[in-house]
Amino acid sequence: MDRPFLHDERSNPPRIIRYPLSAIHNPQFTGVHYVMKRFKRIVVCIDRPEYDYRMVVYAGGRSRLAMAEEVHFLHVTTDAGPDSTEPPEEASEGARITRETLEALIAEHFKGHGAEKLVCEVLRGAPLMEVLRFAHEKDVDLIILGRHYGRAGDADDEALLARRITRKATCSVLVMPEDSPVEAEAIVVPVRDSQCSANALEVACGVAATTGATVTALNVYHVGGGYARVGTSLEEHQALLEAGAKRECGRLLEKVDTHSVKVECRCMPDLHGKPVPIILEVVAGAGLAAVVIGARGRTGAAGVLLGTVTEQLIRECPVPLLAVKKKGECIGILSALLTLAGQG
Repeated sequence: MDRPFLHDERSNPPRIIRYPLSAIHNPQFTGVHYVMKRFKRIVVCIDRPEYDYRMVVYAGGRSRLAMAEEVHFLHVTTDAGPDSTEPPEEASEGARITRETLEALIAEHFKGHGAEKLVCEVLRGAPLMEVLRFAHEKDVDLIILGRHYGRAGDADDEALLARRITRKATCSVLVMPEDSPVEAEAIVVPVRDSQCSANALEVACGVAATTGATVTALNVYHVGGGYARVGTSLEEHQALLEAGAKRECGRLLEKVDTHSVKVECRCMPDLHGKPVPIILEVVAGAGLAAVVIGARGRTGAAGVLLGTVTEQLIRECPVPLLAVKKKGECIGILSALLTLAGQG
């Protein structure tokens, strides 16, 4: 790839080169315009430039899929703090070396559609706040990061920072485990009859329409106790719940533009109040898979919460997981956080 990189004015030192954008349309795929509209600006969080080549490969595939206009590659160097004895010139030299390493990584492994604007950035600060601030300022539609992102400071929970970013981001977030497949032949969408599930399923269908992947809408319904008190057996109770789950799937499909993709609806019982192992079992049986799930969005203080299923999947899912959010959710909480951090 022989193209110039653009650098954010806060990168050290800034070097800005204009790269012309062109509109690219691929009428072969029915879902491409939907995906293009949804994910025009992407930021890829690179934790370890010398090792994260899979992130760059994956970003190239997502850029081709969405015909992205901009792809930002962001590395955040942890701020040493006010008591640091590191001379400014050494910090500047370290940023230069990191940026050159990142540029070489992108030049070798990024294979986009050819007309996207590439932006390579190295910033200093707290990774959580810098990623959130950057995504907000650049009006980003999708954040891509590894599940291991930031784990050097949190060895007990490698997904902690990924979960925090997913909670607080105002856009969709794609979390990639290490050694996960770059391409997916099947997409599993855990669903209920809700608007966030409808959003996730529509995104999954848009992706599948461009890639040929299969889509499974998976409704894991809880089988609670107490059925014996009303004179029914477990089998009868489960049959009633499964019928209700199938009706939920039917109502959900009525809300969604499937982009002519055939969606398989599967309804599976959860006898122990633990849906995640059931979801992971379905994912394991799907081959080269990805998971798309609707992240619960709320206003006010609850806006930074994710569903417990999404949280657990971020920690445990062995394949790429896309948490779909309605863009702009949690904006009030994020603005408050950035203001408190002195970045608002």
